[in-house]
Amino acid sequence: MWRQLKNTLNSVRTYPDLSPDLQVRRQVNRQLRSQRPALKPEDWYYEFRLITRCDQRLLDFLHSRLQHYSGLNFSRVRPCDHLVDDLQFPLVCWFDWAWKLCEDFERVFGVDISEDFDETQFDTVKDLLVFLDRRVSTRQAAIAHC
Repeated sequence: MWRQLKNTLNSVRTYPDLSPDLQVRRQVNRQLRSQRPALKPEDWYYEFRLITRCDQRLLDFLHSRLQHYSGLNFSRVRPCDHLVDDLQFPLVCWFDWAWKLCEDFERVFGVDISEDFDETQFDTVKDLLVFLDRRVSTRQAAIAHC
């Protein structure tokens, strides 16, 4: 009985460290809203495609998953936005967002990136997208070779 109570208390103490900071999330969304207009989906995709040449499926994935993990309005996010400095990803996301991204990426694209993925490697949204695009391209090239 004491062990169960102790586990519950530890869970309550740990929860704030693992969960998103909703105040920071609102602040980042407010800042994005004040700095730039929301883009229509086709304009958002066009802007990202100009810089990375990624296909629509990967852009759809990136937009929906990162918006889901962060709670940020991704129609206002641009390729040059810094994941930490501008978007505050470590604070606005659940602690396991990177693990979920790897899991979702494998489910959607059939590519396991968990061995190579380190969210601290990526400065900007563009950096993350380029990494994901290379993994998809490598997989497609391997399939075409068979």
